[in-house]
Amino acid sequence: MGLAGLSGIGTISAPRPDLMRPRRRSRLAIGFLPRSRAIYRAYNMLIALVLLLLILPLGTMIALALLITQGRPIFFRGARIGEGGETFGIFKYRTLDSAKAAILTSDRVLPAGSGLETPLGLFLRETRLDELPQLFNVLRGDMNMCGPRPVRAEIAAINAAEIPGYEARFSVKPGMIGPAQAFMSHGTSKAIRSRLNNKICRSPVSYRGEIYLITIVAACVLARTGARLLRYARSLRRRSEEERLRIGLPGGRPVQFVAPCGTVREVEWIDETALRLRGKESPLPLRKGRLILNLPNGQARGVNVSLCEASGNMPESGQLHSYRPMSAFGEHILSRYFFQKVVVPHRSEFLAAQFARLLRDHKMLRS
Repeated sequence: MGLAGLSGIGTISAPRPDLMRPRRRSRLAIGFLPRSRAIYRAYNMLIALVLLLLILPLGTMIALALLITQGRPIFFRGARIGEGGETFGIFKYRTLDSAKAAILTSDRVLPAGSGLETPLGLFLRETRLDELPQLFNVLRGDMNMCGPRPVRAEIAAINAAEIPGYEARFSVKPGMIGPAQAFMSHGTSKAIRSRLNNKICRSPVSYRGEIYLITIVAACVLARTGARLLRYARSLRRRSEEERLRIGLPGGRPVQFVAPCGTVREVEWIDETALRLRGKESPLPLRKGRLILNLPNGQARGVNVSLCEASGNMPESGQLHSYRPMSAFGEHILSRYFFQKVVVPHRSEFLAAQFARLLRDHKMLRS
């Protein structure tokens, strides 16, 4: 399939440039445009071969577990669009009921809560371990270690018709990982993800930046895998969805709701679609406001949201308000910072940062 087949008519509103501007310039910038294709190819083959050798025991265990729990086939191979619009077959561990998934995803990505996962499928998809076989795609030359994520032809055609400049991603090889995949969730607007990818596709490769990204993604995947295994061991998967999403939020940090009049109320319960405010309900219905989350390093993230009428009661009592962010960028802020539905969380969430804060607090107590 050529690039011409991906062209289309129509636009959507682009995110505001001031919202997309990074808060500070990264010293380890990522680029997808190689200066020397031969050197870059050798580098990708070396990285993929080293990683394959390192994960061989883990990959073998996953394959055996899949064979026992779901039978054959163990691997899934699906058509994706690569550099220059050429089609290739991407490798993954099979995590879905293939026949049902093919029908449901004919013109869209798999929706959340589809229930089509195999017995180990949800775990592998949540931890991103299902993508390990793509190292073979890197060895074959279909993909690079870093690049825009490969997409199906049907999805590419839809996005190209709606998002200006979407085809820029096909000027380079797709990647096993990339900043858009690492720092944004599946629910982040495709226009926002495309804007980031397009910028990186025009930037030269930074080997130092790629090594950093590969290392931090690998560390976060391992940490997430360990956390999921611990959760399974404690049987937390048996809890209701309501209890599982009852956060406060990760780390128990409070969330505040600031009304347009300036009134501040604590958020007692929140998930991705509804929230409950602490204290007495306002005599006037709340229509909009701003959710504020303080990160562990003292920085704050805010999202403007609109509220619907109070809609029922939580089991513990209290009124539940459904809400939605007022912009696509707000959806990204919620998924990344509030609910951490990303591969790489904010740097203040890293174990090293948490240890540094504990050490600093200990020194302050002793002084």
